[in-house]
Amino acid sequence: MEIEQFSNTIATLLTNGFHIHKINRFSPDNVIVNARKYDRLGAEVRYSVMFSNDNQETAIIESLKKICEAYNSHPIYVNDNYVIKGITSHTQKSFFDFFGGIITIGLTLIPNLATILNELGHNRLPTSLSGDPEDLHELYVAECLQFILESPTRRYGQERAFESLPDGIVLGKGFMILMDSKAYSRGFSFQADDIKRFASYVEDFNSRYSQFFGRVFTFLVVSGNFTDSKKSIQGRSEELYKKCGCKLSCLTSKVLGDIVQLMQQKPRERTSINWENILINQQIEMKHVNQEIKRIQKDKIH
Repeated sequence: MEIEQFSNTIATLLTNGFHIHKINRFSPDNVIVNARKYDRLGAEVRYSVMFSNDNQETAIIESLKKICEAYNSHPIYVNDNYVIKGITSHTQKSFFDFFGGIITIGLTLIPNLATILNELGHNRLPTSLSGDPEDLHELYVAECLQFILESPTRRYGQERAFESLPDGIVLGKGFMILMDSKAYSRGFSFQADDIKRFASYVEDFNSRYSQFFGRVFTFLVVSGNFTDSKKSIQGRSEELYKKCGCKLSCLTSKVLGDIVQLMQQKPRERTSINWENILINQQIEMKHVNQEIKRIQKDKIH
């Protein structure tokens, strides 16, 4: 399996709730992905999925069985050429048809998106919505990032109750972004424990997935507002960089909504934006997006 195709496979598994434990490469034509997933009650279910391009059954199947025994997992065999008796078998298409891609619910089309995001980011529930503001803020942020970055995004939600995870991940084009959503009525302030926790997330995701998607480019924090001074945020960002080689990017909820609504008006520019030029800023503002759009228009690269 070619690296680009396999990266797409890993991205599909990640964005559909699987956590990759280990990958066994036996040859370019035979790879086993050991993964786990949690059901709604928190029970862990383990799978060992062999992706194979072999034209006939070989002894490699015994390796799959041994790995399943060691990992205590369910075996799944994916091959377009034949099936294995006694093992759940799929073609590539039938296996990925189970997932159906990333589910979106049209949140980015709401006309007053920036206002709603600002309310949720300050832990206030708009009159038009029902539910928990903190949970809704996280949901809106994840979908907005997926829209503007045009990249697979996974919001971990309740899975954080069973494993130490950030609020979400964006699988960008050659890099990853880890995301935390902070809905605080009086604004969010960084603490030393936050930086330590963010660093552990970055190190974990780099060790597991950087070979497929590149390293974590930034740790993005989205909140109604930030109470720290620019100097303080810079210090926290440098502290994070010393721990894990990754810096902070801060984005207010309202600005995120404004960016989404701007991108709706400029679909051609959206596909050409180099988001790394924007995310490199510790405090992302609309001017950074407008500068990138002007660069695109001047260079006529869209």
